[in-house]
Amino acid sequence: MSDLPNLPELDGLSVPEKILRVQDLWDDIARSPRDVEITTAQRDEAERRLRAHEEHPRECSSWEDIKLRLEDGR
Repeated sequence: MSDLPNLPELDGLSVPEKILRVQDLWDDIARSPRDVEITTAQRDEAERRLRAHEEHPRECSSWEDIKLRLEDGR
Protein backbone atom coordinates (compact mmCIF):
# COMPACT_ATOMS: atom_id res chain seq x y z
CA MET A 1 0.00 0.00 0.00
CA SER A 2 1.20 3.53 -0.64
CA ASP A 3 1.70 6.31 1.87
CA LEU A 4 -0.94 8.46 0.17
CA PRO A 5 -3.51 10.05 2.44
CA ASN A 6 -6.99 8.55 2.62
CA LEU A 7 -9.20 10.06 -0.08
CA PRO A 8 -12.64 10.45 1.50
CA GLU A 9 -14.24 11.28 -1.85
CA LEU A 10 -13.56 7.66 -2.87
CA ASP A 11 -15.34 6.17 0.13
CA GLY A 12 -18.79 6.72 -1.37
CA LEU A 13 -17.97 5.20 -4.76
CA SER A 14 -19.00 1.72 -5.80
CA VAL A 15 -16.35 -0.76 -6.90
CA PRO A 16 -17.19 -0.25 -10.60
CA GLU A 17 -16.89 3.52 -10.12
CA LYS A 18 -13.52 3.08 -8.41
CA ILE A 19 -12.33 0.87 -11.27
CA LEU A 20 -13.31 3.59 -13.74
CA ARG A 21 -11.24 6.08 -11.72
CA VAL A 22 -8.24 3.72 -11.87
CA GLN A 23 -8.69 3.34 -15.63
CA ASP A 24 -8.81 7.12 -15.97
CA LEU A 25 -5.53 7.37 -14.05
CA TRP A 26 -3.87 4.73 -16.24
CA ASP A 27 -5.10 6.53 -19.36
CA ASP A 28 -3.63 9.77 -18.06
CA ILE A 29 -0.27 8.10 -17.35
CA ALA A 30 -0.29 6.43 -20.78
CA ARG A 31 -0.50 9.83 -22.48
CA SER A 32 3.09 10.52 -21.33
CA PRO A 33 4.87 7.15 -21.44
CA ARG A 34 8.32 8.76 -21.49
CA ASP A 35 7.61 10.21 -18.05
CA VAL A 36 7.31 6.71 -16.56
CA GLU A 37 10.67 5.67 -15.17
CA ILE A 38 11.68 2.03 -15.32
CA THR A 39 14.53 0.26 -13.62
CA THR A 40 17.63 -0.99 -15.40
CA ALA A 41 16.42 -4.54 -14.78
CA GLN A 42 13.05 -3.77 -16.40
CA ARG A 43 14.73 -2.17 -19.41
CA ASP A 44 17.12 -5.13 -19.76
CA GLU A 45 14.22 -7.59 -19.62
CA ALA A 46 12.24 -5.65 -22.23
CA GLU A 47 15.26 -5.60 -24.52
CA ARG A 48 15.85 -9.33 -23.96
CA ARG A 49 12.24 -10.10 -24.88
CA LEU A 50 12.42 -7.90 -27.98
CA ARG A 51 15.61 -9.64 -29.14
CA ALA A 52 14.02 -13.06 -28.53
CA HIS A 53 11.02 -12.04 -30.62
CA GLU A 54 13.19 -10.65 -33.41
CA GLU A 55 15.28 -13.84 -33.48
CA HIS A 56 12.31 -16.25 -33.32
CA PRO A 57 9.12 -14.39 -34.33
CA ARG A 58 7.15 -17.59 -34.95
CA GLU A 59 7.60 -18.67 -31.33
CA CYS A 60 5.46 -15.76 -30.17
CA SER A 61 1.68 -15.69 -30.04
CA SER A 62 -0.48 -12.87 -31.31
CA TRP A 63 -2.79 -11.09 -28.89
CA GLU A 64 -5.73 -12.62 -30.77
CA ASP A 65 -4.38 -16.15 -30.15
CA ILE A 66 -3.70 -15.46 -26.49
CA LYS A 67 -7.16 -13.98 -26.01
CA LEU A 68 -8.81 -17.01 -27.66
CA ARG A 69 -6.83 -19.40 -25.42
CA LEU A 70 -7.85 -17.46 -22.32
CA GLU A 71 -11.50 -17.39 -23.36
CA ASP A 72 -11.44 -21.12 -24.08
CA GLY A 73 -9.82 -21.82 -20.72
CA ARG A 74 -6.68 -23.33 -22.27
